[in-house]
Amino acid sequence: MARPTKQFKKFVASGKLKETIGKRRSAAQSKKKFEGQKAQRQLQRGAANPEHQLSDDEDEAPNFEGGAKGGKAGGVAKTVDELFGAGGLDVPIEEGSDLEELSEDEDESEDEEAGEGEEDELDEEAMAKAMADLEKKDPEFFKHLKAEDPGLLEFGMDVDEDEDEEEEEEEDEEMEEDEDEEEAERTKTVVTMRMLRGWREGMIKQHSLRSLRKMLTAFRAAAHMNEEGEQGSGLDLRYTIPSADVFNRLVVTALKFTPVVLAHHKPFKTLPNGRIKLGASKAPATLDRLILSHFSTLLHLLKSLPSTPSALGEEEEGAGGLLALAVSESAKLLPWVLGARKHVRAYLKTLLELWSSASDSVRVASFLAIRRMFVAGDEAIKDICLRNIYKALLPPLRLTSVHTLPSLNLMKNSASELYQLEPALSYQHAFTFIRMLAVHLRNVVRSSTAGKAGEDGAAFRAVYNWAFVHAIDFWSQVLSGAAGTETQAARGGLESPLKPLIYPLVQVALGVVRLLPSSRYFPLRFHILSSLIRLVSLTGTYIPLAPFLLEILDSAEFRKANPKKATLKPLDMAYVIRAPAAYPKTRVYQEGLGEELVWLLSEYHATLATDVAFPEIALPVVLSIRRHVKRGSAGSPKVSTQLKALADKIDANRAWVESKRRNVGFAPRDRSELARFCQDVKPETTPLGGWVRIQRKARETKRREVEKAMREERDE
Repeated sequence: MARPTKQFKKFVASGKLKETIGKRRSAAQSKKKFEGQKAQRQLQRGAANPEHQLSDDEDEAPNFEGGAKGGKAGGVAKTVDELFGAGGLDVPIEEGSDLEELSEDEDESEDEEAGEGEEDELDEEAMAKAMADLEKKDPEFFKHLKAEDPGLLEFGMDVDEDEDEEEEEEEDEEMEEDEDEEEAERTKTVVTMRMLRGWREGMIKQHSLRSLRKMLTAFRAAAHMNEEGEQGSGLDLRYTIPSADVFNRLVVTALKFTPVVLAHHKPFKTLPNGRIKLGASKAPATLDRLILSHFSTLLHLLKSLPSTPSALGEEEEGAGGLLALAVSESAKLLPWVLGARKHVRAYLKTLLELWSSASDSVRVASFLAIRRMFVAGDEAIKDICLRNIYKALLPPLRLTSVHTLPSLNLMKNSASELYQLEPALSYQHAFTFIRMLAVHLRNVVRSSTAGKAGEDGAAFRAVYNWAFVHAIDFWSQVLSGAAGTETQAARGGLESPLKPLIYPLVQVALGVVRLLPSSRYFPLRFHILSSLIRLVSLTGTYIPLAPFLLEILDSAEFRKANPKKATLKPLDMAYVIRAPAAYPKTRVYQEGLGEELVWLLSEYHATLATDVAFPEIALPVVLSIRRHVKRGSAGSPKVSTQLKALADKIDANRAWVESKRRNVGFAPRDRSELARFCQDVKPETTPLGGWVRIQRKARETKRREVEKAMREERDE
């Protein structure tokens, strides 16, 4: 190898050798790529001699074995790279060569070759013709190209054709998917009446788990049959229900016979306290998962069936009965799902939604299911039931009308019964909710708006509303039932844990009565005092309510001698808490207030008619009533006549009690003897009690007539 020249040494010392070699290699790679493209175009051009030789510029590229001619000695090249060269194109640096001049010469030659390549391009038709000639002249080489690199032979296809092919492929795929779905629909099993009879016989005679599993699978398909997007829901709905009759029979069969089969394979026993204990079982472990799956499907069905009467059309009148049946039968599955708290919570939530918004038949069925859950559950479940049933009760109470009041009374009666089942456990909930009422009232009393603006203020409306009035009435029902004298006697004379809550409830109720002494809110006062009269009657607790009733006689409604005459309908106090603006200072409103006042005074004193202290309690009331009648400040002649009759009956009852007291031999401090005074005498047999009984029957008859007229008017 010759010695390097001074010029080369000087070039190396300048530090440009590495950069120049990199440029040289990059240029060589570009040249190699261009030569490959050029060779392909020459093949496509259909040259006379496809076994062409490389140009003189390619002498520096290494030769492959057998040469480039591909004759008999070398054979056909195996790949395109082997045909056109795949080796490196680096040229060794010779002594005395100028690297800069060499680089410039190669760049110029590369530009010239690129220009020649652009000038040699043919149109697509010529290329297609050239390839057709190549196939005729050298079929073996054409076949090799087609096998090794089909892309060389694919030309003449524009972008639009490619997009059309892609769209056609997508359409084919969609058609295939539709065909698969149709095939899946065809493979579903159609549930028939004969099939249902077979499953039912298997479950009744053999308690077959296989028949039960098939039945529950079909039941799941029935519960989800109207949903869209079943393929994305992850449900394997292998059955289809053809008609409404089959649907109803399937649902009824699954609801009624599932508990029968489960009771055979997983028996349970009801303890004396109402709790449920599962017995020993040899059932497979998969049965528990099947039960929970069926219970989830049943909850879905309860939510999907129409619940309110307005949602039921003429053709769907049986749907309400089906929902009531589903709710009642679902309670029979509680022995096997009480351990799954997640399912129990979801079940309770569904029942409370139906109990607070559905028709009356569904409300009753829902409450019975809740009651069964409460009795069979532990303290945690009972706590959840008590807390949530009161929360579910409050929202419907805000919308009270002639049409909703019967359903609201049904809800209050059923919820109060639930609280009376476990008085000790109910105490903490009752205390918390009554305290919330007291805090609510305290905030309103402290508000300056309520104290200064009076009826025009806005703060008092937070208390003077139907929800608050119904809440007081509800807790009076709870305490009256739990702490009543009959309940206490049934408990062996033991005092109810809820009895201490009577005092705070009475304080809240009387605070509401004192809040706003407006004549327009006298109906609200009547509702609250009626709730307290229930407490007095059932618990024997004395609450001085007469002063709050006699205040009405001192109001402007009764002091006016000649009230306005108006052609207004009599106001039904049972459905209003605030009189419309047109009623105050009118005769019809005065007579309505007088009639309700007389009734509440008579009912209140009738509850105390057998009390030993009745003469002292009644004397101030009789004197006050007679004074108003004498002065003519008792309202219209009709009201004065009613008040006079009431005073006479109270005075007659006072004389009767005094006659009974003349024969006693105990002092007022002897509490046990005082409790036994007239213990065996019923209030209905007293002079005042007999008169009140007649008045009650007359009011009930009038109420039935009014409700009948309202129903007829609504139907029209």
